[in-house]
Amino acid sequence: MTTHQINSRLQEILTNIGISLTALTDQANFSRDLGLDSLDVTDLLLQIETSFGIRIPDEDWGKLQTVGQMKDYLANEVR
Repeated sequence: MTTHQINSRLQEILTNIGISLTALTDQANFSRDLGLDSLDVTDLLLQIETSFGIRIPDEDWGKLQTVGQMKDYLANEVR
């Protein structure tokens, strides 16, 4: 999967849960900047895992605080 495909799919997931395209910068923090609460974050995690066919361990998810960090993680995990 290319970086462009990863970015497009992640963008689609985030806009489907109500995040505006203009808010989706690499520096945007899921909780602080995008306003996701713990239930939203759990839903996001499940959607990402399903969409990309991967499992993100809890210890990794805690390190993924921004859109850019998630993109980098997916680029390394999705083949």
